[in-house]
Amino acid sequence: MTDIDNVPIEYTASANNILPQLVDHLRQLHGIIVQNTYVKDTAKHLNRIIQDADNETMILIVGKERVGKTTLVNGLLGRQVLPVSEQHPTGVNTFLRYGEHEEIKAYFLDGVVAVFDMSKLELLTTGDTFASQILREHLDYLEVYLKNDLLKSVTIIDSVSLEAGGGEMAYFPEALMNRVDEIFWVVRSGSMAIYPEILLMETLKNKGVEPLCVINAIDSNENTKAFIEAERERFGHLISDFVAISAREAIEAKQIKSDELWKKSEYEQLISEIHRVAENSDKKTYGILIRFLQWLERFRFELTVIPQRDPFQSAVKNIEKYTGDTQYEFSRYQRDLAIVTEYEQEYEQVANVFKNVQTLYQLLQIISQTDYLQDEIVESFTEKAVSYQQVLREYRNMHSEYLREYDRLDAQHKKIHGKGLMKAIFGQHTQNGFFKERVNKLNGQQLVCIAQYEKVQEAEELILHSIHSIQSYLMELTKIRLARIEEKVLELNQQRSKEKSQLQLYANKLNEFSCLMEAQGYIKDNIQPFLMDEQMPLKAKDIEMLKEAVNSIMSIDLSNNGLLARSQMNNKMENTAIPFDVQQKYPFHPLALAEVDVKSNDIPEIPKKLDIQYED
Repeated sequence: MTDIDNVPIEYTASANNILPQLVDHLRQLHGIIVQNTYVKDTAKHLNRIIQDADNETMILIVGKERVGKTTLVNGLLGRQVLPVSEQHPTGVNTFLRYGEHEEIKAYFLDGVVAVFDMSKLELLTTGDTFASQILREHLDYLEVYLKNDLLKSVTIIDSVSLEAGGGEMAYFPEALMNRVDEIFWVVRSGSMAIYPEILLMETLKNKGVEPLCVINAIDSNENTKAFIEAERERFGHLISDFVAISAREAIEAKQIKSDELWKKSEYEQLISEIHRVAENSDKKTYGILIRFLQWLERFRFELTVIPQRDPFQSAVKNIEKYTGDTQYEFSRYQRDLAIVTEYEQEYEQVANVFKNVQTLYQLLQIISQTDYLQDEIVESFTEKAVSYQQVLREYRNMHSEYLREYDRLDAQHKKIHGKGLMKAIFGQHTQNGFFKERVNKLNGQQLVCIAQYEKVQEAEELILHSIHSIQSYLMELTKIRLARIEEKVLELNQQRSKEKSQLQLYANKLNEFSCLMEAQGYIKDNIQPFLMDEQMPLKAKDIEMLKEAVNSIMSIDLSNNGLLARSQMNNKMENTAIPFDVQQKYPFHPLALAEVDVKSNDIPEIPKKLDIQYED
């Protein structure tokens, strides 16, 4: 969010074409300044602007603890993706983006990026284990990639709770608020927004930012309408509007596929607001432009400071701090070790996924619980197996029903004639027409059992025909999974090695401040003319801000500052690769079901037809 006036902006014709061109210019500028470590953070901020301009519209979900922010997001996703914990609220800002392959990218404060399976989401967000605590201490933010249509047009950010104490303004990182295109402020129905929240809303209002207030949990408060009116009196002038929803009902509606409950949750109104934000390209374009003008002012300040300090001493000090602090490096090593430990645990689990599989039922259970064992081929086999179990279950039920009827008839026959049905079958006679009718009914059930038994045989033949090939296929999927885990450890170790090489490179390139002089020229000759174009949606005050920033940047002379010093960094960085000797430690347990393990060996025999001789 940026300092944008509420007055409608009239530039819809060219807004969609401006951002791609602006991104091209900013990428070239970033490629120039990223060579210099003194403006590393400034380059990072520029890269954030580039990413945000290039990515989908971003919506930030904020609010105090226990208002249901994460549950609200799960409702939008239509399933329980993000872990919800009463004891441990979400501990890291989580960006939900669209992706064909569902996975987690963890961005650490020092620039390391680790890829995790979706099963590690709880570990990274709400887990209370020692490994969780170590990882979150070093985490900057998470990106969770999900195959969800809503995320094709927007990125949703599930944020950590607002920090608020006493009468002071609630705290939330300004850098993140400045990045997003819209803020959804979540308040729980019946629980008033606290004073520090309202103070923060006022601060945003002064910057031209008006969040949408989402009242959650309407299902738990019958007086939601009155509650909204009371809150409107308190801070309605600070927000754009109110939307009342029930996140819990939305999730339940998706789970049980209830249109009525979905309508009751009022989520359609919330989704409409999301689409409204996503389609407002004009607002996003203007916001990105203003953020870049603010970045220019930051860059000007950076350039102003450089001539005032001793480049050699500053560079050496920064590199020594990075590489010479043993405790800091030990902490980083512990972080990487924790990541590898999680990978090892995952490897052990995958290697033993078939260890206890001894029956077809157990195999189906493992497949249903294991995402990497699920694709169209496996699904086809699963359908056959489930069908086999179903027809077998139906046959057993039919057979049991037949036996119950037979036993009842047999007992009645004994009571009336003093002998059971079997004696009647073997030559004894009865004159009771009632039993004739009942025996005929039993024989009808016997025919139904025969037909169902034939279905069992057909289904069993299909399963036996495919069991050997599907086992080989499942084991291949598992081995691919094991190889991917090993690749992730290799990538992490390569990243560690690359990091040391980069540190050495930084030390050898302290004289490369020439790139900043190149950046000055590029801003003056390329970016300023582009932004001064009459089609740009900049106001008069924005144009003045641009001219002042560029003139100030060009007035800074970096040509005669003797930036040729080099430092030799301390070689204390832990560079040994973290071992991952798992193949012998956790040998792959093959899947080896024989036909006898797949088919049921206790299928009851088809009942014999009853043929009782009757006297007329």
